[in-house]
Amino acid sequence: MQFNDLCEYLVKLEDLSSRNEMTEILVELFSKLEGKEIDQAIYFMQGRIAPLYEPIEFNLSIKLVLKALEAHSSNNDIQALFKKLGDVGLVAEEVNKDSGLSKYSITSIFEHLNEIAEIEGTNSQSAKQTLLQELAQNTSGLELKYITRIIVGKLRLGLSDKTFLDALSWYLSGDKSLRAEIERAYGVNADLGYVARLVIEGGVEAIKDIHLTPGIPVASKLVQREATPQTLFERLGDCYIQPKYDGLRLQVHYDKNGLGEEKVSMSLLGAEKKTVKMFSRNMENLTYMMPDVIEQVELLGVESIIFDSEAIGFDPSSGELVSFQETISRKRKTGIIEAAKATPLKVFAFDILHINGRDLMQTGLEERLQILKEVVDSGKSENIEFAESVLVKSAEELDAKFKEYTDAGLEGLIAKDLGTLYEPGTRNYDWIKLKVKAQKELADTVDAVVLGYYSGRGVRAKFGIGALLIGCYDNKNDKYLSLAKLGTGIKDSDWPIFKKALDEISVDALAENVEIDKQVMPDVLVRPEIVVVVEADEVTVSKVHGYVGKDGLSLRFPRLKQFAREDKDPEQITTVEELEQLAKL
Repeated sequence: MQFNDLCEYLVKLEDLSSRNEMTEILVELFSKLEGKEIDQAIYFMQGRIAPLYEPIEFNLSIKLVLKALEAHSSNNDIQALFKKLGDVGLVAEEVNKDSGLSKYSITSIFEHLNEIAEIEGTNSQSAKQTLLQELAQNTSGLELKYITRIIVGKLRLGLSDKTFLDALSWYLSGDKSLRAEIERAYGVNADLGYVARLVIEGGVEAIKDIHLTPGIPVASKLVQREATPQTLFERLGDCYIQPKYDGLRLQVHYDKNGLGEEKVSMSLLGAEKKTVKMFSRNMENLTYMMPDVIEQVELLGVESIIFDSEAIGFDPSSGELVSFQETISRKRKTGIIEAAKATPLKVFAFDILHINGRDLMQTGLEERLQILKEVVDSGKSENIEFAESVLVKSAEELDAKFKEYTDAGLEGLIAKDLGTLYEPGTRNYDWIKLKVKAQKELADTVDAVVLGYYSGRGVRAKFGIGALLIGCYDNKNDKYLSLAKLGTGIKDSDWPIFKKALDEISVDALAENVEIDKQVMPDVLVRPEIVVVVEADEVTVSKVHGYVGKDGLSLRFPRLKQFAREDKDPEQITTVEELEQLAKL
């Protein structure tokens, strides 16, 4: 397929807010793609040239892209045009509006962009700009619009993974009946392009034997909540319990023979490291940020392994664990070696998915824990520990361990059904968390998504922003519902930062998958992309939040704990069902 033809589909998708209509367009597009065009087109529609877990970067800022367009164009006032249009893609389209269609295929553009991304070293930015100028000279305005948007990471299609999965099911069966099976395959192998190519070329049979592979992340298994040790034990009976750490969820992959080439410079580590990869809860590749953990994983003495864990920073002088905020500061792109020395990480391994070529996801929990403990105990790693896993046979035993953990400063515990398998991406009562419930506060924080903001009043008028509108997720209907106005817990110095981030994702109209009553409609709407962590006193019934015209849920006295949580995607935020459970706790 010609790249210009793909761009025509992108135009259609960009103009739609209906998930059903998007699905129809994708199904039509899938029918016209062949071979490697399939995965390449999928990556393009994700605004990338690789799976989401590959840390590939173009390292060309909007400023540098505009400079390349300026060098290519006879228009000397590119900066003024950008200020007027506010979108580098629209600037590129205007610059090349009189250019004819190119003869570039999807694969040709993919290869050109890959070449730009791979340039490193001295004068790399100048070389990248030169290659972009060459593309600009040979592409139409429409093509250049999407090329530049992909490069700066602002494609703005509004496509979710769920929409892609729905479309693949519709492509095969004309309905969503195969969605669960396709989603399972994607949970095991988080390369959407690869899964789509298997489905389109080989049907559902092609994904039945898909298996996990070291180096490719697996969708993390998630937990439900319970109110008390007694109600938790009533639900599970005899169960294993583990400490609930306040750290960074880390999925660790290792293969002694190598995991393939990293598409990112590893020079920051002082040496090439290709045997270890590590991923966050939302499959972000964190490998190069954690050189100290790489060294520890290589000391486990196994051929290959994938294990699930919680990484927490510790004070090297005292050995004490540090706060979540200090731990999360390890996610950085500069000063990595220094940060690793100042705040090394202790990794608490709590589950295992693969060992020495053997897939353990369909193995019972008790056996998985035995295998994991043997691996960790027999290895030479000092900072990888087996998370305490205790079999309890009464509510009293469970309560005693809960108090022990909370007295030690931990968040609480995770209880796990004895026979539970590791089911990627699922959230059910096989795993249940029990956290400290402060008086007059919710038993847990809420992960919400920002849906818009209100212009500031009073002392906040000078910021142009005075409160956020946050939302929750109805996963059954794939909708984001307004949940609460949020203006507490935010420093004055943060408001301009928040406004800048939100203005970059602002939209002119309410998307079909977002529900906001006109009584709480914000002054500025944004795409549901930025995840925030919120504390509140309780979940309450609301007349204005939730589905329009129906009683919904809201938060009483919400307070911002964290803005822009990077380890969760919008579809991983707190759901309506979870809020209903929280209301009962």
